[in-house]
Amino acid sequence: MDTGNSDVERALVRKYPGLTVELKPSGSCSISGVICNKGIWRSLKLYLPHYPVLHGFVLYVQFGVEYKIFSPDNLKLQDDWMLEDLLDNLEKILPAKETESISKKPKTTYQGNIYSDILDLRKSKEYRMQIDDDCSVLRLSEFNEHERHYLELEIPSLRVRDHSLPECVSLGEMLTKSARTLEEVINLFRKLLEDLRPFYDNFMDIDELCHVLQPSPATTKHKSRVFPLKDRVYLKLTIGDPFACIASMALQIIGPTDEVAQLRQVLSEGLGNWDSEVDIHKNLLRMFDLCFFPMPDWCDGPKQDEEDNEELRCNICFSYRLDSGEVPLVSCDNPKCVLRCHAGCLKEWFQTQMEGKTFLEVSFGLCPFCKAKLSTSFAALLDE
Repeated sequence: MDTGNSDVERALVRKYPGLTVELKPSGSCSISGVICNKGIWRSLKLYLPHYPVLHGFVLYVQFGVEYKIFSPDNLKLQDDWMLEDLLDNLEKILPAKETESISKKPKTTYQGNIYSDILDLRKSKEYRMQIDDDCSVLRLSEFNEHERHYLELEIPSLRVRDHSLPECVSLGEMLTKSARTLEEVINLFRKLLEDLRPFYDNFMDIDELCHVLQPSPATTKHKSRVFPLKDRVYLKLTIGDPFACIASMALQIIGPTDEVAQLRQVLSEGLGNWDSEVDIHKNLLRMFDLCFFPMPDWCDGPKQDEEDNEELRCNICFSYRLDSGEVPLVSCDNPKCVLRCHAGCLKEWFQTQMEGKTFLEVSFGLCPFCKAKLSTSFAALLDE
């Protein structure tokens, strides 16, 4: 089918989202589905042998459990009408006795009809609703107080296509069990957003007040953040269960072995004095006796492109940020060494060495820069 016909099909489907349109090379047109006209929903089938001219059309309209047949012979049409005129004026031209027998939006016949739900809910100011050109995907976004979130559904099945929640949230399973209509789907998703508010609030200050290095960019789907604690030392915060932030929180310190050992003691004592009344960011500041976490050097001046800063590049691959989002965070145990590299690059380096080995998730080998003994945990950085 040529592009022109495809454009016509999309235009018709956009105007009548419950209909399926098929234009054939012969010039005929077949239409089937449901249509809302003046608040009344009809199930119909329409065949036009000479699209868009109505000459010779056959229209089947469902009444109860059977279809009734209409044509130019038993419907009063205007001479200049085309297809859209017929569809727009359907309720006017059907026999009066037939229209009187159909109540507006009959729940017995069309209960749960996705297209009816879309028309009913599309004007809500609580979120934004969009439908793709093929009317096969419905996107809900810009929820009140949750502007970054979205939900994409296949229509008419209402199967989840994509969403903004963490992947560990079994949204598809939840909707299958608890939501049978579009309105119920939306209400459940909005309830989940409220239930997850503490999860996102805890990350909000970290994203705004810390130099988050990984993931980049941090999205509503990510459950971890890696940011500097001090020079060459980083903190990785992971929340395993977004619905139980503190109970599932894990903190890992990444850096030179001696410094990490000292800070782990501080971390252990701090967790015992955790204040449940304040957020994670404030607890971490108090734990490490800080007023703020380190920010990049360009905070007080023009932002420097990190990709162009040679001092930040990996000493193995000579790049800053990999396609995976990883940045060079591993440094040498030798305080005089300027090594900085990606965990993945260093892991590959260790695997090429005779001395390289791994014990209890800690990898040992020689520094590729100063050849001093180097130990680090790749799991903390590579397990995203």
